[in-house]
Amino acid sequence: MTEKSSIDPFTDNIIERIDPKVRASLTPNQLSAIVTAIRDPNTKKYPIDVRGVLPLFFARYFFVFLVGRDQRVLWGRTEELRRHRASWIGLILFALFISVPFLLVLLLFLYLLKLIWGWDIFPAFHIWEIFV
Repeated sequence: MTEKSSIDPFTDNIIERIDPKVRASLTPNQLSAIVTAIRDPNTKKYPIDVRGVLPLFFARYFFVFLVGRDQRVLWGRTEELRRHRASWIGLILFALFISVPFLLVLLLFLYLLKLIWGWDIFPAFHIWEIFV
């Protein structure tokens, strides 16, 4: 497969990126297995499959528009687990962002009550000693 094959441009591009010495050492069976793995014949076609390239002056952008049933069964479960974990992390962070300021205000209020009523809970310690 040293010359350009007529498999498809994507597969040809990947095969061409293999080092020429390594590519020359591949047997036809190995090369066929690589092409089969790249093309993945088990993938199903979508009812609407539009792919294209937008060539602009400064760059080329590609787009893919697929419509059809989601066939990623394994990935769906993995994504669901990730979302579940992320929701717990988000919930914990939200609770921290709510509770930490509330706790600081509560401690400040208790300290002000201590000052107003003259309680000396720690006789040799005052809060301003931390900042000075």
